[in-house]
Amino acid sequence: MINENHATGSLGLRAAVRRHPATVFVLLAFALTWSVWVPRALVSQGLLTARWPMILGDFWAYGPAAAAVITAAVAGRGALRDLGARLIRWRVRWWWYPIVLLGPAAYWVVVYVIAIPVGWSDQLRQPLPLTTGLAAAVPVLLLLCLTDGLGEETGWRGFLLPRQLEHLNRLTASCLLGVIWAIWHLPLFWTEGATLAGGSPWVIIAELPAVSMIVTWIFEHTKQSALIAVLLHGAMNWSAFSAASGLVETWQATTLLLVSKWLIVAVILLSWSRRARHPAHVGPDEPRLEAELTHQSPYLKGK
Repeated sequence: MINENHATGSLGLRAAVRRHPATVFVLLAFALTWSVWVPRALVSQGLLTARWPMILGDFWAYGPAAAAVITAAVAGRGALRDLGARLIRWRVRWWWYPIVLLGPAAYWVVVYVIAIPVGWSDQLRQPLPLTTGLAAAVPVLLLLCLTDGLGEETGWRGFLLPRQLEHLNRLTASCLLGVIWAIWHLPLFWTEGATLAGGSPWVIIAELPAVSMIVTWIFEHTKQSALIAVLLHGAMNWSAFSAASGLVETWQATTLLLVSKWLIVAVILLSWSRRARHPAHVGPDEPRLEAELTHQSPYLKGK
């Protein structure tokens, strides 16, 4: 009888996860991450006395990845295979690799050049490649890809975004993911030593939906590869920085970074609008989502 009840409970849990995989993933990603990040923020603010949050906190970037793996495993082998396939999907057009690895650095250069005539260039701090030295630049990039990139993008783009795109259009899915992504970072604003410490939570809530749309655009052009998203995330943290960062100390620099990212989004929205009006122009690296063609989730096949 106990075994039967256990089997029934397991089937019920799996059915619930299959019905609401995105919701389960988000709740689990927050629970796994904030279980350490919130106590660490409380320690930083002098509201809690403990050593373990400070020890674990710096290595606790894998909450979304762990949540994705757990949710996929419970949902079934098909979901787990799909997640793994996205993480090793490296066969994309070769030019996407320099775009995702060097694009954020090029963005910083453009913003810096724009800031010079108006006298704001001194308000933009130098990115990591310039502060760590070029000899350390590649190892730092690799480290950021394996930590922030892999830890986050396995969940955000490897698991959550494909499921959102089954039911939502690109704009809505990207904005919603961006807001979730921003809220997930909130404890870092009150954590001493964190990049976002001292910054404005409202700025990141305005910024990450724009960044999310940029990543979605690249995601769709690279066969929905989570690997490319991992590299892009690492490169963004390596050579650029958030407008919400405590390193951006003036409203002028914050405004410049926000406006520039939303201008990029405006171009992407025009691209999406053009594709909606002229679907025949979709290229070989821009496959329509299988969910849009068959109304059936590709990661639920073969369970």
